[in-house]
Amino acid sequence: MAKLVLRLLRGFFMKTKSIILTIILGIFYPFSLILRVKKNRITFISLEHDNLSKDFKLIYDRLNEKNKYELRTVLFKFESSLWGNIKYGYACIRQLFLIESSRLVIIDYNNFVVSKFPHRKNVKVLQLWHATGALKKFGNDVERDYIVNHYDYTIVNSDFLKPIFARAFNVIEDQVFVTGIPNNDKIFDQNFVDLTYQRLLGKYPLLKGKKIITYAPTFRGRISTHFKEALVDMEKVHQAIGNDYIIIYKSHPLIQHSNYEKNEHVLYIQDELISSLFCVTDILVTDYSAIAIDWMVFNKPIIAYSPDLMTYSHKPGFTIDYENEFPGQVTKNEDELINAILAVNGEKESDDLKRQLFTDKMYKFRDGKSTDRVLDLIESIMAG
Repeated sequence: MAKLVLRLLRGFFMKTKSIILTIILGIFYPFSLILRVKKNRITFISLEHDNLSKDFKLIYDRLNEKNKYELRTVLFKFESSLWGNIKYGYACIRQLFLIESSRLVIIDYNNFVVSKFPHRKNVKVLQLWHATGALKKFGNDVERDYIVNHYDYTIVNSDFLKPIFARAFNVIEDQVFVTGIPNNDKIFDQNFVDLTYQRLLGKYPLLKGKKIITYAPTFRGRISTHFKEALVDMEKVHQAIGNDYIIIYKSHPLIQHSNYEKNEHVLYIQDELISSLFCVTDILVTDYSAIAIDWMVFNKPIIAYSPDLMTYSHKPGFTIDYENEFPGQVTKNEDELINAILAVNGEKESDDLKRQLFTDKMYKFRDGKSTDRVLDLIESIMAG
């Protein structure tokens, strides 16, 4: 009962905060329309990272080399606190004015300001998204505090994903471009993989001579109820699989304080991108995260640890037949997870085939040139 009351109060607070923020932005909105659109201005907006990283950094750096665009940024990592909400409000006001004065706005997450306040026709919004695809439903396919709206273009990794992203972002499929994901270009580069492998073994000597398992689950919950992480008894798992293995734990970027930071049974690494950790990983353990798609490039074993599968299948739900199409064994408790890890050495040809079918579904390009294709798309948008 207490949990229900707390959830209702949090929901009420979020709705109230949304109404207040909409009113404040509504006051500033007419003034933002006074600004003229700068034909060479491109603005990058992220609410997941407070610095340029992943796709944003790749695209920003390449555009900067051209020396013909004015590049602006609003980079902000949301913190669930009073001060965090104040900073978020200020960031939203900044966004409003930059959106209405930019020829192109590039975002990598659902954006409240873009969705609530229609932009002018000569302003375009490109959604790069922050993941290679989606195993779980997202955007307008799930219960939200606001409707995702007013995006002009988005990119995806394969034709299979086009209708999924179109529904999520309230666009038609002609506005969805199959380019591949820029951040994945490097993992198609064997030189990057080899150098990163050596760098991480030097940085973390504990990894040497071990079979390396990376556990990287997605988040649970919503911003209105706070994000949570999956819990697993790492002591039990570690003792069962033995000292031949070492477990790297990588928390989702939206998790602010992980329960595993000081867990002696894992090597907690948060200052490395998951794409870098892939370079030393032998087995990936995840759940409903889209990193399962990225991992397919390496064609190595993957295991799902999904103790809340029944709940998750109803809300938010999946974009695939999860239990049948996930490219590895789906486990629902720690004992099943342990058995799946220990059984990896006895992989069958059918396991490899399952990964291949999943990869074919999720990838159109495997040439490491997705950044070039996205840049071509941006150039065409800027040219009008």
